Parts: sequence; structure tokens; C-alpha cells
Amino acid sequence: MPTTPAPSNLTFIAAKTSAPLPPAGLLAREKFNDLLQTREPVCLLLVHAPAGYGKTTTLAERLDDLEAKAAWYRLENTDNDPVRFAGYLAHALGQIVDTPDMPAIDPTGDQQGHGLESFLTELLAGLPPYEEPSYLVLDDYQIITNPEIHQGIRFLLRHLPPYLTLVVISRTLPPLGVAQLRMKGQMIEITSRDLAFDADEAQSYFEQRLPFEVSRENIERAVRRVEGWVSALQLLSASARTSIEFSHFVDQLDQGNQHIFDYFDELVGQDLSEQQRSFLLRTSILDRFNAGMVMRVMNDSDGQALLGSLLAMGLFITPVDNSALWFRYHQLFSVYLRHLLASTTQENQKALHQRATDAWLELDHAEEAARHAVAAEDPERITRVLNQHGRKFFTEGQFTLLQRCLDALPQKIIAEDPTLTLLRAWVAQGQYKFDEVENWLSAAETQLKAVMSEESQRTVHGEFSAIRAQVAMNYGDSDRALALAREAVAQEAAYLPTSRVAAASVLGEALFVRGELQEALTRMQETEHMARAHQAHQNVIWALCQQSEISVAMGLLQKAYNIQERAFQYAEENQLNHLPILEFLFRIRSQVMWEWHHLESAERCALQGIEILEAQGERWYVQSYTTLAKVAQARGRQSLCADYIAKVQKMLAAGDYHLDWVANAHATMLTYWDAVRDQDAIQRWLTIAPPCKPEAATNHFYQCNGRNRARALMSLGQYQDARPILEALTSVAGQIGLKTDLNRNHIALAYLFWQIENREKALEHMRLALELASTTGAVGSFLRLGKVLIVILKALINDGLIEGMEHQRAERLIQLAQQQRDFSRAIRISLDEAIIQDIIDRPDVPELIRTSPLTRREWQILSLIHAGLSNDQIAEHLKVASTTVKTHIRSLYQKQNISHRSEAIELAKDLLSKIQGE
Repeated sequence: MPTTPAPSNLTFIAAKTSAPLPPAGLLAREKFNDLLQTREPVCLLLVHAPAGYGKTTTLAERLDDLEAKAAWYRLENTDNDPVRFAGYLAHALGQIVDTPDMPAIDPTGDQQGHGLESFLTELLAGLPPYEEPSYLVLDDYQIITNPEIHQGIRFLLRHLPPYLTLVVISRTLPPLGVAQLRMKGQMIEITSRDLAFDADEAQSYFEQRLPFEVSRENIERAVRRVEGWVSALQLLSASARTSIEFSHFVDQLDQGNQHIFDYFDELVGQDLSEQQRSFLLRTSILDRFNAGMVMRVMNDSDGQALLGSLLAMGLFITPVDNSALWFRYHQLFSVYLRHLLASTTQENQKALHQRATDAWLELDHAEEAARHAVAAEDPERITRVLNQHGRKFFTEGQFTLLQRCLDALPQKIIAEDPTLTLLRAWVAQGQYKFDEVENWLSAAETQLKAVMSEESQRTVHGEFSAIRAQVAMNYGDSDRALALAREAVAQEAAYLPTSRVAAASVLGEALFVRGELQEALTRMQETEHMARAHQAHQNVIWALCQQSEISVAMGLLQKAYNIQERAFQYAEENQLNHLPILEFLFRIRSQVMWEWHHLESAERCALQGIEILEAQGERWYVQSYTTLAKVAQARGRQSLCADYIAKVQKMLAAGDYHLDWVANAHATMLTYWDAVRDQDAIQRWLTIAPPCKPEAATNHFYQCNGRNRARALMSLGQYQDARPILEALTSVAGQIGLKTDLNRNHIALAYLFWQIENREKALEHMRLALELASTTGAVGSFLRLGKVLIVILKALINDGLIEGMEHQRAERLIQLAQQQRDFSRAIRISLDEAIIQDIIDRPDVPELIRTSPLTRREWQILSLIHAGLSNDQIAEHLKVASTTVKTHIRSLYQKQNISHRSEAIELAKDLLSKIQGE
């Protein structure tokens, strides 16, 4: 290292007073600019966070980018000497402002004024009164333990000139009178919460470092798991070589990572006392804690002092909120500590969880009490929690927590208690374990018959009917569901107050499925009012979501959106944002957003749904992954779409789902396979597809299922087989008012008739679809056709068949379709005279197109060559002989002076782009 002699006889290492060099590919963090350029002068900028959050790197990068005058003093253990500290401080400061020559410091600090404070007095007195804003940075201040230096810095902070800001970078909260400075507004604070990467920053970071594409869903999941900790994200980027490895790495973080464990070993291994180590292990079972909770769980009265000592060490302990009274461990640190706890034989983990259960119950925090009771494997405590709070768990939709509690109880205990039986049956229903539902109900009825009066049995039977109605609904037996639901609604609920609410909901759902839309909507509105009266939050959100879905089916998408807004407002007012039912709300919002082609909003809602259900397990992501696949396809991101399609296929193969979910997922899979020309996948799907009865498609999922079969047949060129399905679906949808499905059916029929060259019918169906879109607002369903949509809409406009709003909508759809990236090899389009003329009339087409015009058949063959079809495939598509195709190709080549097939593909690509906007 180069050194510089100093008058004080100290030798200064240049690196200690130089800003650190930035690492390669550093991410600029402009969000901190406002803090560094604040108009209100402050004396201290405190940057404190555990190791690995990029404290030094971030400050160095920002100060350099802002071209700020900054002096650095990078501390180490030897700087605890006041003489050395004073010399380096003055030397660093002298690099940005003129400082006087300083006398040597007497390390004894005698009364003659030669101690550190006297030195700083002379230093401050010699500083110029005015200067441009400057920063003096003390890096790694947690190293300083000398009280004299702390006192000197306090003195410095009280007397700094207004242009100079002291920047302290530390892993711990330094003893510099921070509380007082904070209260006076003389300090700016940057913590781990600020330094942690958010999803946008992480995405930029990974895009710079990874040679493969990572989905936004995987990025957000990674950020949640590591809580934005920069070092963990660096490890992830260095370890993952493919997107699959990236996803697996993130999945495994819940179980721990040896590299991260090694990091924590080095961080805490040598500096902890036995008492501190015991504190960390025992409290690691807690998701959050305060001093009182610590003392209860540890069975130790020194909890407050121990907590304070560990906070002072700069470990991964963070405040839960702004009160700074409750704390929690960083998720990865918690995994590490629980790993250590499981590896030791000195701690009785069952006793720890039992004490935690009792403590949380006393504080009336039922969810945490339940989790610890389950971990303790203590049936008595679990039963106590459920007796007090089980109904609340149910009304809030905490089905996973309920399942864990109930799974830990003997069957006999559940069967003897009607409330526990109802909870157990509802949980099984929510997990799609319908056979189990009846087993639980029958076992309880047998058990209770011997101990209950007939009147009590009727009450129990009425509440059991509510859940049996829901199961019947799930099996598709709407008649039985209606009968059982009416029976349950007529019976007062004694054991689960929301049983009648659930039965009322089934009534509305059954009517919806039967196509009685207005009556279904009325019933769901009544269900909402009943649920509000019982403060049954889960049921209120559910009823509003159902009202929204019914409105979508009726083609009233704006009304559906407004109902969703009411549900979001209700959730916010009642602080329900953690409830799993919110995923349903985000899911239907994402579907509306996709239909309106608000892709970013659709993606954001799907990602929020995944975040809400993260603790429930991946099998519940099917709908969210389906939306993400649709968004990826609309954006032309083929590999990303393929990844989501693969995940959806895997989930559908591994579990049973309602036809609503299945049909929606299949629609997206088929659209993807059609885009990439995977006809084998489509043919395989047809052999295992759900049965289709288009004449009985009285609801949106039967309609979607029927449309899926028709789409598959059209993708395989079997248009005559697809036609009666679509026409039957259209007839039913029109009769009962399923306007959104009617809209989508007309779009599909327009495509079908265009492909079989029935121009008149194709344009008529597209015109009807545009008329319906004036109320549905449909966009995504149109764009699903791909580039062929442009051709059909231009033909409609050229023929003057639409005007006003429909004409404007067609123009807008053409614009969007032109902007849409297509990852298919090509789009086969049926060209007619109007479209051909549209191409020829453009001034930028080759002259040979005008002087040697192609016939309509030659145009069609050119487009099919562009689509990648062989001569035999073209002959099969056009239903002509192969020799006829060869004759047309020979003529085409002669007219356009083409000698190779590749030249024909390039010509087609250029010409078709004129109308497709590519």
C-alpha cells in the first residue's frame, strides 16, 4: 500500500482513507438520492444493517454518482486507539476541506486539553465557515468499542458546521446519542429494510448476471425468502446455472443452505456467550417476540438484558414494526437457528412450544398459539385452542392451520364434538377430499346419536346438510345441492354460526351453475348481507367474488371490477390482507385485467395471489400460473410461457381440480400448443379431455370446456367437427345470457369460418363479437387469435360492415395485434381479394408484385410456405393434390424470380408484415 508521512508521526495508509472500489456490474440505487440530497441539513446519516446488505457499496456508489465531496475513513480494530483515530480522522477530513495543522494528542487526556475532545475542538475551530456540502464517512463503526472515541464523536456531532454531514456505517446501532438525534430530526437513518433489494432491483440484478431468463414469479419468491438480503441473492446468482436450478435453490431455502449456514457460523460462532446462544436457540421457535415473550419461553428473568445484548451485536434481528418493541429473526437466520436447535439434545423443544402456546393464548394471539400447540404435539392444548378460536379460524379461511390442528387430534375427540366435526369436514372439503367429508359426518352422527336428543340431532343434521350441499355442488349435482342447501338455510345454526351463510352461498352457486344468473346474483347479495351480520369475513369476500364472477358471465366486466373494488375495500377495512381467500379476489381481478389487455396489472394480481398462498402449497397456484402463462404468451416470451405451461400440466396431473380451474388451464395450454404448432400435444389432449356436452353448457366453465374441444379440433384442421360444438355453445349462451361466453364463441366462429373460406359468415360473427365487446370490454379474447385477427378485421372495415364504436374497437384491436409479439413460427392466414389488394396498394411492396400479380391460390400457398408447411402438408390443408401444389409453387417462383424456398419464406415474411404490423 502507498503511504504518506504525516506531521504527527503517524503513517497513513492511503486505502483506509479512500472510497472502496465498486464491484463489476454494480446496480445503481437511485432511490437513495433524495436522502443524500435532502434540503434539511442533518448532522448524521446513520447506515446500520447486518453484514451482507451492501451498506458500504451502496453509499460509495451513490456518493460517487452524485459527485458529492466525500472523505472516507475505513475503520479496523487498531483504530480504537484515540491517537490513531484522531490522526486518521483529521487526515481524511483534510482531503475535502482545509484543516489546520494539529498538535499531537496526549493519550492520557489530561486537563491541559490534549485529549481527543480538545483535539476535535481545535479541528472544528479551524474549519472554514462555508463550504459546499460534504460528507465524512466512518465505515465499519461497529469495530469501535472505546468509550472515549464514542464520546468524541458525540462532541463532533454537536458542533459540525452545517455543510458537513457525518456518515456512520455500522452493523450495530452505535452509542452516539442516536435516540436524541432521531427525536430532534437531526439524523437520517438507513436500515436493512431500506437496503434490501425489492423485486424490481432483484430483477435488474439478475438480468445483469444470469445468462438465462428468470420468471418474475421466481424472482419475487426469491426476494421474499431471503428478504432482499443482497449476499443471499449474490449466492443465488453464482450458484444457479439454469432457470430450473434457480427455482430449486429458492425452494430449498426453507430447509436451509449449507453455504448460508457456514456464513452464520462465522458471524456468530466465536462471539456468543453460552447464555446468548441459549437465548437464540430457544427463541428461534418464535415467529416474533418481545421481552415478555422471551422470558416466558426461556423461563428466565434476564430476557430483556439478553435481547439488548444481542441487538447490540448486529445480528439478523429486526423490529417487526415501528414500535421497536417486537422483534423477529431474519427468515434465513431463523432457519439456521432452528437447525441448530434440532441438532442439540440440551433443549426440550416440546416444553418450549408448550410455554409458547400458553403465552400466546394469554395474549389472545390464537394463530401463533395453535402453531405451537401443533408443534408440541399436545392434543389437550390443541383442543383448548380450537374450542376458543376454531370458529374464528374457519370464518377467516385459515383452512391450512385448521387442518394441521385437526390432523393432530384423535378421531374420537373430533367425532364427539359437532363443532370439531364440522371444522374437520369443511377442511376436507376445501382440500377436495370429498369422500373424507362424508366419513367424518357419518362417524359423528353415529357417535352423537347415543348422547344427543332428537332436537339436537336435527340441529346437527341441518348444519351437516350445509357442507353436504357444498360437496354435492363440487360433484356437479346442483339438484341435490339445492335441496340440501334449502334444508340447511331453514335450520338455525348452533355449532358453527356460519353454516346458514355457507348454505345460502351454495344456493347462489347452484343457481349460477344452472344458468339462472339474475337469481344467482340476488342470492349472493343476500349471502353477503348474512355474512356481514355474522362478521364472517371469509364468507363476505367469497360472496363478493361470486357476485363478480356472475357479472363477468353476464358480460358486465366493469360491474365485476367495481364489485371487486368493494371486496378489496372490505379486506382493507378489516385488515384481512393475510387471509387465503384474498387469492380468489386477486385471481378474478387478474382475469378481468387480462381480458382488458392490462397485462402488467394481470401479472401483478397473479403474483400477489401466489404470495398469499405461499404457505398453502404450490398445488393451489394453478390459476395464477395459468394467468402468468397467458401474460407471457401475450408478450411473446416463449420460454417463460413454456415453463408455466409445464408447471400447470404437472399440477393437473398430480391433483384433482374443479372443472372451472381445469377448463381455464386447458384453454391456455391449447392456445400455447397451437402457437408453437405442437399438434401431437393437442391430439393427446383430445384423447383425455373432459367430456363435452355443449347443449348443456349453462355456465362459464362448461362453455370454456366445450370451446376448448372446438379449438383443439380447429388446430388439427377438423373444422366441420368443431362447428356444431361452437354453434351449440353459442345457442345456449345466447338463451341464458352468458354474454362473455357468447362474445368468445362468436370470435371462435369467426376464425372457423375464415379458415374454411366462408367469408360472409366469418365477418358476420366478428361483427357480432365487436358489438358484444361494447359491454364486455373484451380485448384479450380477440388477441388470442393472433395475427389472423388483423386480416379479418381489415376485411370487415374494407367492406364497410361496421361503424361507430365497433369501427373504433376494430382499429384499436388491429393496433394491439400489430404490437403483439408472436413466438409461433408463422401464422397461416386465409387471404381474400380485399386483403391482397391492401398489400398491393402499399407503396413499399416489391415492384414484381404489381407487374406479375399472384393469384389468390398462390397467395395462400405463399402464406403456408411461410408457416413452415411442406408441399404435402399444404396439399392436405388446401384439400388438393400434391401435383397441383407443385404447379402453383412453380408459377409463384417464376413470377417473383425465386429460385429457393428460403427466398419464398423471406418474401412472405416481408409481405405479410405489411398487414400484420411486424
